[in-house]
Amino acid sequence: MDLECMTALRHVMDRPAIAALYRLACACAKDYEDPGYLTACYCDAYNAWLSAAAKGKGGFAREALEAVLFEESPAALMCARTESCRLPYSLMNAMAHDLEALGRLTAIEPAMFLLLCERAGMPGKTAARLPVWEPAMGAGCFDPRVDRSMLTREGARSVAAFFRRHGSGLFASCPGSTWVGISERYPLGLRGIREPDPIRLEDMVLYERERGVLVENTERLLAGRQACNVLLYGDKGTGKSATVKALLSSLWLEGLRIVEVPLAHLTNLPTIFSILREQPGKFIVFVDDLAFNDSCPEYTALKTVLEGGLEARPANVVVYATSNRRNIVRQRFSERQDDVNERDTLEEKFSLADRFDLRLTFLAPSQEEYFTIVRTLLDARGVEYDWDELMPRARQWTVSHNGCSPRIARQFADLILGEKGAAEPQQDAVQDEFPEDQL
Repeated sequence: MDLECMTALRHVMDRPAIAALYRLACACAKDYEDPGYLTACYCDAYNAWLSAAAKGKGGFAREALEAVLFEESPAALMCARTESCRLPYSLMNAMAHDLEALGRLTAIEPAMFLLLCERAGMPGKTAARLPVWEPAMGAGCFDPRVDRSMLTREGARSVAAFFRRHGSGLFASCPGSTWVGISERYPLGLRGIREPDPIRLEDMVLYERERGVLVENTERLLAGRQACNVLLYGDKGTGKSATVKALLSSLWLEGLRIVEVPLAHLTNLPTIFSILREQPGKFIVFVDDLAFNDSCPEYTALKTVLEGGLEARPANVVVYATSNRRNIVRQRFSERQDDVNERDTLEEKFSLADRFDLRLTFLAPSQEEYFTIVRTLLDARGVEYDWDELMPRARQWTVSHNGCSPRIARQFADLILGEKGAAEPQQDAVQDEFPEDQL
């Protein structure tokens, strides 16, 4: 009856795994049920668990929590857009009831279901042939934000706070996303990225000042203070894009999200801003490798949203862009000879870079700095080497790869790593968030 009376989180019952478990519970609740139907319900529940486990999810409790936290719902939207102290009492009470009901359902152990099936009419020989699922198996997609205690009456406030910090739907489930255009498959125009590049700020070498400025600016954004649009420019392979992506691994638990916008889709920036404006999280709109020709619409669109358009930039959004060019727009000597108003033309081309509040320069490292990067990377991966023997090869590598850069250093370190047969660095194993003794 508690499950039938679910309201605020009723959409969770449409999740195939939870729906299968619910049908099994309903069949077990009767004084007598057709043995064939009971067997079919149990097998459907087992197959639903197996499907969840095969996808790396930790059984029915994890399925229920993912549906609560990561699927779009009116309750999630209201919690995301409303201060916790102003949420209606009826909503919080309904969420508390629904979470408790889901927690009780998913906490029933499979062996208990078999006993209930026997009491409802399943022959004992049939029950003895049926497998028992492992509740805690398959929790490979570890998310530290997901806590089993949310499936309780007291968990309603934690769930509401989750929506307030991380948003709902796509923005809650995915740290990053890429603009692909609005379609039936992608109604928001965004394709979620569940597993972004795992690069971390602490793994990067050199450019400490530049990274510090960027981190400080991003932390201001997360704190709700005024943050700047940033242009990262400089030599190729110096880690401009990697620095932006590394912010996500460090700050996504604080509510940071990155929306990557390809250069060809910059004309959609006003639409993207209008979508992000309604979300509670903090967003970096990331534009990689800026380079424009004369008078292209993407150039005009970016310049307008940075500063100059009638609509204000959302307070929860900043633009981070990378470019190998300081002034972004290509220039030609012929322009200086043929253009009557040469100064006006140059000022127009400089105006886009000037609209970024912060401009960080990433210059190519010296050879000694390049050697430092190589040695740091090899040490971090536990590779044993003789530097006196390796240094000539590292120097030769820069000759064959056209210069020194962190990217070239990483490629050389990868080569040595493969030759030495060392394993890639592994992250510490994470404990299953739903240990079997808690289910």
